[in-house]
Amino acid sequence: MKKLFWAAGLALLPWIAVLGMTLPDVVAAQHWRLAWTGLDAAEALGLLLTAWLLGRGDTRTPLVATATATLLLADAWLDVVTAGDDVVFSLLLAGLEVPLALACLTVAVPRPAHV
Repeated sequence: MKKLFWAAGLALLPWIAVLGMTLPDVVAAQHWRLAWTGLDAAEALGLLLTAWLLGRGDTRTPLVATATATLLLADAWLDVVTAGDDVVFSLLLAGLEVPLALACLTVAVPRPAHV
């Protein structure tokens, strides 16, 4: 499995270069509203599920919290890089999403036991 991840990660590097040289700076996107509301819905579900599992002391909590943090960080990135003229609003949103992501990661990372 480790070799698969190495191969896939290395194979993406030239693809990233191709995308960086060939993709247009501006593009009209279909289903833009659905993409953003779907992402936010997934984040809300992740936050609610993290809270529920955390309250139950469920061992799956770190997995859900990590996935939720990932969604929140991706959303913050996309908010900022697609901001256009709304950069201040996008930075404010990212200012909420990044701390929430960090909160999720504090739930996901096990604390060392005190000796």
